[in-house]
Amino acid sequence: MTGEVRLYSQLVKSSLSQQIAQNLEQMIIGQEIQVGDRLPGEIELAERFGTSRNVIREAITMLKERGLVDVKNGSGAYVAQLTSDALGSMVTRLTAVGSASPEDVYEIRMALEVRACGLAAQNATPQQKKELRLIVEDMGKNFEDLVKWKRDDMRFHRCLAQMTNNALFPAFIEPLAAELFSPGHDAERPPSREARLGGMEQHRRILDAVEQGNRTAAERAMTDHLQRYLDDILHKS
Repeated sequence: MTGEVRLYSQLVKSSLSQQIAQNLEQMIIGQEIQVGDRLPGEIELAERFGTSRNVIREAITMLKERGLVDVKNGSGAYVAQLTSDALGSMVTRLTAVGSASPEDVYEIRMALEVRACGLAAQNATPQQKKELRLIVEDMGKNFEDLVKWKRDDMRFHRCLAQMTNNALFPAFIEPLAAELFSPGHDAERPPSREARLGGMEQHRRILDAVEQGNRTAAERAMTDHLQRYLDDILHKS
């Protein structure tokens, strides 16, 4: 393991294994523990966390199930090379338990989805473009049904991420978008009909740019789309 492992805080008894797994996961995300590094042994971790070896085993098992470590019999647990699925699950957990506001999520989406939209325009196949057009048509048909409209909106952004032909974009974008399209989001103040009309026009602009293979126009259209929704969130707050 590179460098000294930071001092671990003593943890409360409830859900100790989950807290330890989260602590180690955050260290992996922050690259305090590098890919290929061996985690400290059970005895050492138990001492640092002030808990039992059984609790440490449970935490390591969680990390293994998340695809974050490989466990080698007789050797120990090693930080794994992350797959897109593991990254996506990680983003989902961090979004679910973190303190990120809708504004925070939209700002990250801005950084990711503008680039993704440009790549979609550049890399999309004719079949993928056809699928995107069908989704936009569904959005029009389901315009008056907010539940179905939000579902189609999520499908639109998921499809664009997949059209990049880079598995890391869906891994990061889908969990972030899912947080904003969840049933509880906007429950008290759902988007107005006027806002959805504007959203439909923005989705059509994105679609047109992607179908034309115009990367610059696609990125500009996605920037405008996300900025308008961010402004709407800030206006509501």
